[in-house]
Amino acid sequence: MTLTISKVRQNLFSLAEAAARGERVEFSYQGTTFRLVAEKKVSKLSRLKPMDIFAPGFNPDDLERALEENSKEALAAWERNQEKLETR
Repeated sequence: MTLTISKVRQNLFSLAEAAARGERVEFSYQGTTFRLVAEKKVSKLSRLKPMDIFAPGFNPDDLERALEENSKEALAAWERNQEKLETR
């Protein structure tokens, strides 16, 4: 779509958003055609805001410690099972 410079001035923000989405936006001024192109296409995912999914007061270090303990317990249980199988 080729627009006049007046239309571009009136709708600059919506045209910038359209160009960011990858749509073709052109306008002419004094016989020269210009194309509005975003420097890089903006991903829809980049606009997502992170959500707090943990309870208030949650400490990520506690989760890390719990995962380590769980891994150790699982390994110990696996080793006990292996010993039982070997003694059969």
